Amino acid sequence: MSKTTSSRKKVSLHDLKNHAINNKRQALKDLKMLNFDELQYKNPAQKRFYNTISKKDITFCIGPAGCGKTYLSVHRALRELGNKDSSIDGIVIVKPLVEAAGEKIGFLPGDVEEKTAPFMMSFYYNMEQIIGKQRLEILKTNGIIQVVPMAYMRGITLSNKFVILDEAQNATPEQIKMFVTRLGEGSKYIITGDLAQSDIKRGMSGLEDAIKRFAGVHGVGLASFKEKD
Repeated sequence: MSKTTSSRKKVSLHDLKNHAINNKRQALKDLKMLNFDELQYKNPAQKRFYNTISKKDITFCIGPAGCGKTYLSVHRALRELGNKDSSIDGIVIVKPLVEAAGEKIGFLPGDVEEKTAPFMMSFYYNMEQIIGKQRLEILKTNGIIQVVPMAYMRGITLSNKFVILDEAQNATPEQIKMFVTRLGEGSKYIITGDLAQSDIKRGMSGLEDAIKRFAGVHGVGLASFKEKD
């Protein structure tokens, strides 16, 4: 059998729009069918970022809001999850949760997912645009896509996971160090943030510190966006 006839035809999300799914197996099967090559870059910086992710174990990305950091990160993560040749079996989203004045995350009602949901809306919105709401909910319910607050990561090792740390400018150097040492076999990391928007009041942002320390390290890439992007 030729390669052309044996390979599964790739389809767009629109083609799968009316395709009802009921379980994790169907959702993951749909991901394998989706044509992720339909992605259209808005500028060369976006293409460089996306290509850097594919080549490196850890990718740092800095730039202002609106340049596509979140969308491109989750697109690559979902692409890896749907790639039958990839070792990735789950997506983990991490944020340093900066609390509103006087409001402690621990005292908010609900479980971890419910406490962190307001902080993750940008991720969920972008994922929904790529794979559809029903698939997203099934993958979340089954723990294939999960949120891990940064404070909960100590002592765990993430293997075969696509891990995205967002708003990294709000993490301390100690938190970034703890985070990168959680990298296990077969995993890929993206660490994004905007150095101009750090809420760290004293000392250097963990993101800025990490970029300086990892400069030139094998397996680590850096992508950046400017205001024009």
